[in-house]
Amino acid sequence: MVATGVSPSTGALADLQCLPRVLGVHPARGEARGTLLFVVGGVHGNEPAGVRAIRRVFAEIERLGLSVQGRVVGLIGNARALAQGQRYLAEDFNRLWTDERIEALSDAAEPVRDPESLEQIALLEAFQEHLAGKWERVVLLDLHSTSAGGAPFTIISDTLQNRPFAFALPVPVLLGLEERIEGTLLSWFADLGHVAVCLEGGQNELPSTVEHHTAALWLTLVFAGLLRAEDVPGFGALRARLENSARNLPAVVELRYRYGIPAGAQFEMNPGFQNFQPVRRGEVLARIDPGSGVRDVQSPLGGRVLMPRYQALGDDGFFLGREVRPFWLWLSGWLRRSGLAWLPRALPGVHSDPDRHGELVVDGRIARWFTVELLHLFGYRWRSREGRSVRFVRRRDAR
Repeated sequence: MVATGVSPSTGALADLQCLPRVLGVHPARGEARGTLLFVVGGVHGNEPAGVRAIRRVFAEIERLGLSVQGRVVGLIGNARALAQGQRYLAEDFNRLWTDERIEALSDAAEPVRDPESLEQIALLEAFQEHLAGKWERVVLLDLHSTSAGGAPFTIISDTLQNRPFAFALPVPVLLGLEERIEGTLLSWFADLGHVAVCLEGGQNELPSTVEHHTAALWLTLVFAGLLRAEDVPGFGALRARLENSARNLPAVVELRYRYGIPAGAQFEMNPGFQNFQPVRRGEVLARIDPGSGVRDVQSPLGGRVLMPRYQALGDDGFFLGREVRPFWLWLSGWLRRSGLAWLPRALPGVHSDPDRHGELVVDGRIARWFTVELLHLFGYRWRSREGRSVRFVRRRDAR
């Protein structure tokens, strides 16, 4: 009882065979100043649309002879998995981006041999080659897709520098993913103090997903100041394409729940769910067999379902989110700029960790009411639970 999703044919993957890690660099030479934009596709190997969009846009930049002010670097994430059309080969490449993992790779006494470690080392080297310059700003655009259909959307860690880039793309913005899963490339890049935006462009194999990625890359190049809007053919139509794809959806959604599939269990999402589809509390969303018999999986809350799993690999069954009103975004921005960063530490049951700068420890027996929501307003995110205490770390709002 495993949801398998769409398996790309060998012919469909022909254009992705034997591609170089670096899909292109524009301009190839020049002074390292202004904005450095990394655009990455194929972090998951069954998500080819991002790679195809990068190649399309870079070819058009060449054909038109456009002058890029700064530098844009196109990269493949997991090239080995991409060539086989598999989400990953040994372990999920988008769960490996932690400081501990990267440090272990650099300190390894023996040469690494597993495919995802080799891919990570190669991608890190590509990043480091260009990060060596003195850039005014560094941006990551990470292009993904989902096994379910539905509108495209962006994902960010909720930092003040990420918000303008996410809102420059007229699709819903998803917050809170880094509190539900660990080790994403997006979170690692944001924790370095850079701008980092992920675009989930649509269903993995749909041609429209390539179109969404293409439009998003052009809009990001313009918003980052790398290109002028008047130099991009059909710029207004590109923006309209994204606007129309997400019409009547909330502007911002915060994740409130992740259904993690237990190890070894067989999971099957009920058919027909799409990203942002409303669901009711108690609604049956999936079936699971942990080895003791099939049982229903009900939604623990009402909201919108996101990234329901219709593929064989991965341990994220589905996510649930709720709309965030614009007032709360405005208030959180004001609080972070107001000089009141000390206020959360003055709350009952909340204290700073003297050994970990920027982290708070919250005693759940004392600080109960709206503590998470309040700390979110000040830029903190949930990190871990330690007995009755919960640890929060502050997002990096500026490099």
